[in-house]
Amino acid sequence: MAENNFALGSELLHKNGKHKVHKFGGTCLATAESINAVADIITSQVQPGDLVVVSANGNVTNWLLALTEGGLADGRVLIDYFESLQQDLQFDGKVLDSIKADIVSICTTIGKPHYSQSEILSHGEVWSSLILSDVLNRIGHKSLAVDSCRCLKLNTDTYQYPFDQSFADNALAELYQSEIDAVFIVTGFIALDRELRKTTLGRNGSDFSATALGYLINAPSITIWTDVNGIYTADPKIIKQPLLVESLTLCEAQALSELGSNVLHEKTVLPLLSYKGQVRIKSFELPHKKGTVVSQDISSTNRVKTITFKPKLHKVCVHSIDELQARRIQKKIAEKNIASYVNGYDITQHKLTFYIEKSDVFSVTSTIKALQHYPSVLLSNMTLISLVGQNIRQDKRIIERFIRRLSSFDTQEIHYPNNSHSLSVVIEDDQAESLLHDLHTSFFHREPTVPIVVLGYGNIGKKFIELMDQGYERLGNELNRTIQLLAVANSKRFIYEQNGLELKSIEAELAKGNDNSSEQVFDWLEQYSGREIIIVDTTASQTVSGRYQSFANNKWHIISANKIAASDKAYAREVQREINANHRVWKKNTTAGAGLPIQAVIKNLLESGDRIQKLSGIFSGSLSWLFSEYDGSEPFTKLLKVAQDNAFTEPDPREDLSGNDVIRKIRILAQQLGFDDAPEEFEAAISGDLLQGAIDDFWSHYRDINTFYQQLLNKAESKGRVIRYIATLTPQKLSLKLEFIESNHPFASLNPCDNIFQVESDWYKDNPLIIQGPGAGREVTAGGVLNDLCDLLRGQ
Repeated sequence: MAENNFALGSELLHKNGKHKVHKFGGTCLATAESINAVADIITSQVQPGDLVVVSANGNVTNWLLALTEGGLADGRVLIDYFESLQQDLQFDGKVLDSIKADIVSICTTIGKPHYSQSEILSHGEVWSSLILSDVLNRIGHKSLAVDSCRCLKLNTDTYQYPFDQSFADNALAELYQSEIDAVFIVTGFIALDRELRKTTLGRNGSDFSATALGYLINAPSITIWTDVNGIYTADPKIIKQPLLVESLTLCEAQALSELGSNVLHEKTVLPLLSYKGQVRIKSFELPHKKGTVVSQDISSTNRVKTITFKPKLHKVCVHSIDELQARRIQKKIAEKNIASYVNGYDITQHKLTFYIEKSDVFSVTSTIKALQHYPSVLLSNMTLISLVGQNIRQDKRIIERFIRRLSSFDTQEIHYPNNSHSLSVVIEDDQAESLLHDLHTSFFHREPTVPIVVLGYGNIGKKFIELMDQGYERLGNELNRTIQLLAVANSKRFIYEQNGLELKSIEAELAKGNDNSSEQVFDWLEQYSGREIIIVDTTASQTVSGRYQSFANNKWHIISANKIAASDKAYAREVQREINANHRVWKKNTTAGAGLPIQAVIKNLLESGDRIQKLSGIFSGSLSWLFSEYDGSEPFTKLLKVAQDNAFTEPDPREDLSGNDVIRKIRILAQQLGFDDAPEEFEAAISGDLLQGAIDDFWSHYRDINTFYQQLLNKAESKGRVIRYIATLTPQKLSLKLEFIESNHPFASLNPCDNIFQVESDWYKDNPLIIQGPGAGREVTAGGVLNDLCDLLRGQ
């Protein structure tokens, strides 16, 4: 019993979330100079209990493989290499004697039948761990060389699945029990199979070992040290001075690995799918640089992060097979740890096609023939070029630009991998570098920006600037522009900086900014009259919207979340006329639907020749939330306060309950639809006498408000229905009223805060077009404003 408790304590020690993992590749350990650099990193950054995973030194694995395949007659090159390394590093002569004895034994073993190639190849990592451990111990940094076979055992016959966690936990618990004050120098690339035989983990197996161990010990971070400082926007050997990709999402990392990345490999990413820590890729030669971080962040970035380049591929085709046979072939190839790209099965022609590296052609064709099929190699010397970025395939602008750039080249085929994060093209090798240069220039070259002025620093304005800050690098890359915030103003103060404000310090600077109690910011802005700037209005102020005509006269762009100007038909026409005359843009997509693209959909349908007969739905995200959440279990006014605090409602919630906010949206959409001359029939969502007086008067009537909605709820429930505030737009009438609808009605089953727009047109008559999603809240509205800014800067 005592032993079990002690083991449990040891297990908790190795899984306490404090021990980090560092992995050093063969290049990092190739020379005495590089090994000393690695030792410096370990002494400064690695603590007792941390794991350091090592590859074989330099070309050692290739030499061992050449020995087994007859490419080397003996082990002289290995002995010479290690003797030279020992002379430079002065590691223990006993370690060198042991290595030389192993080399002699290997040469003897190769001369015998039925030897294990994995057993021979595994020596490289063992020697590497022994040398590094000795170097560290000699400089007083206690280290212990550990054979990873002690703790890593595969669950299956392939390398595509996790390791045996129970086996690892028992072994690691024992290890941490015996050596609590040492750094563990663990061999990469090798493990035990299910029969407890030593096996290798294939190409780049040491990275696989590192991420697997990081997952198994619950490491807070895994650092993969290489000879490059992370992931770049393109291969630095082809593109001069590419940009460093500072961060990748896990989806992007997985997409990269599937495309044959030289830094992130497919096996390496597998354990990360369940790993909660941070992975960083860094250069051992530049340890002070940040490198690239791979995070668990799954938020959409919708921009191209990097362009991969995989040359010298061969296209393989297998004819006359069914889909099941195709899958069997693909499975067999994967089991052999061979990477294949652009896999596609043509169900009409009954053929499977894919691309592989030249070195894998013999193995692949032999595997297929063993399955009684007859492959043919159709093309050679082809390159796979791929754009990678979170959800880039959901952005038609990226796809359109990609296709447009390809039009100047003779491409073999365009491929859409089985994820939304990559776009690929296959082209002949001799054109590939030219295409890479073209794509890199198109997606990563930055143009000068247009200065931005934000009016309003409340819920929406503050979140908008926060989103700009969070996405600063992403926006710069995606838009090919830098982002420059010229000025920010609220009702009390304003700040400005000709060369751009620091986004992270807006709040602190604004608190001590220039007086704006008399709207002095507009006097200051007059110096920009006639110059191109972007006014972003995130206020709900009639005073600000009343200046739109002046903004247009000054030849400024306008982005408006403020509905007042856009909902005034006559005024909006005047502003738009002046905007058009000065070749500027007025973006107002968030004035109806927050971040939902209802205005863009209407525009696209009308421009395409469709005729819209009716637009209906729930246009108030705040009332959508209130009526979805209100079930009588707590007072209506309590929910209303929650909605106000979360910026679901306007600053004065009576704007929502009176219908004014929705009415503005109706009028904005009616103008776009051409229904703006239709009669209006609008009803408030509350009794009119409860809306009178000041805001404090409104809240003082809380009992009457709660009674009103309780009675309304009782009436709806007595009919088996739910309450919804529904807007309807037709050429004959614009209406807004509270309605009791069936629970199976499309407008009934909404998520809280959702807007829903139902479009009935010539093309969408029997099956209306539905647009649904969050229609209230600072995040979605600010995000919609940011999207308008991006579209404006793209020239759309």
